[in-house]
Amino acid sequence: IVLMIPVWVTDYIGLPFKDFGRDRDGLDCWGLVRLVLKEIYGVETPSYLDGYGSALDRESVGAHILDTVSDPIWTEISPGEERAGDVIVTRVFRLPAHVGIVVDRGVMLHVHPGIDTAIEDYTRPKWRHVISGFYRIAK
Repeated sequence: IVLMIPVWVTDYIGLPFKDFGRDRDGLDCWGLVRLVLKEIYGVETPSYLDGYGSALDRESVGAHILDTVSDPIWTEISPGEERAGDVIVTRVFRLPAHVGIVVDRGVMLHVHPGIDTAIEDYTRPKWRHVISGFYRIAK
């Protein structure tokens, strides 16, 4: 399989993790998704800053993600139908507590505590077994 990584992705690689971060000085996982959706796709999304205690609090993040994706602006996408610009939700210790953005089918851009922004193949065992779902925002 040949993966096509868009050129714009390099502008985001290595951006640091920062709890509640919403800009290039530091981002949490939702902050990165929000920044990419705005800068690359021209889509404004809510900041969701008031919905969780910390990016490290899996329970509050998980509850917040479940609440967020139930908003009608989000549509769940069947696995295999995802495309660049969709949001991937993954579980951390069985809770949907992490998000990234699909940059090509099988590849996501994400940031995590202790890991600066990076691309990863979500079809590998590390990720494919923890995918909770894919979501697309109404544009």
